[in-house]
Amino acid sequence: MRRPIDNTGATIAGPPLARLYAALLGMLSIISAGFLWVDITTAYSVLLGGLISVGPSYYFARQAFRFRGARFARHIAQAFYVGETGKFLLTAIAFATVFALVRPLDAAAVLLAFLGMTVCHWAIAAYIGAHRAR
Repeated sequence: MRRPIDNTGATIAGPPLARLYAALLGMLSIISAGFLWVDITTAYSVLLGGLISVGPSYYFARQAFRFRGARFARHIAQAFYVGETGKFLLTAIAFATVFALVRPLDAAAVLLAFLGMTVCHWAIAAYIGAHRAR
């Protein structure tokens, strides 16, 4: 019988995932609300595109950063593979579901919001990482 893995002994602080994803969801909410004045279809298309980016990324981050420390190098590598595979599958399923079930839909807004939130994710993560390293 395998023993459960104790990943709480590491002294390395984990990344501030709650701050990162709260900032992303807050930004997405404000942007989507702003599009309500343009068109309701565009507004919820932007929201859906952004959530397709943020949701699977959060899954990946939770998987990838479950373990910390050199003792868990093998578990960390495995968690990255599981996280990336899950992220890819969740993204594909989310896009397929949105494009198949949501009518009317502004496809350009979905795709642009997905790309925009991905770029925001990189920028906010870099900003938090730079200020955290000080």
